[in-house]
Amino acid sequence: FHAMDTLQRNGYDLAKAMATLVPQGGPVLCRDEMEEWSASEAMLFEEALEKYGKDFNDIRQDFLPWKSLASIVQFYYMWKTTDRYIQQV
Repeated sequence: FHAMDTLQRNGYDLAKAMATLVPQGGPVLCRDEMEEWSASEAMLFEEALEKYGKDFNDIRQDFLPWKSLASIVQFYYMWKTTDRYIQQV
């Protein structure tokens, strides 16, 4: 409903309404966590996930101590969108 309200407040001018939704200076682009991981780190992650499930603290402690917990969690959610994950399901 926020988008419809914004459109109405801007006189149904789509370009104007969209401009109010985008932060000044353009959209904020997120860094893809997958790009920060090597193939060997991804393999370690999959091995750790098989052993510990979603216990990210144990995964970090025993398999990927040089990665932050936030990085591991982000990678997990990105990894779930990959063909590799989908083939396992």
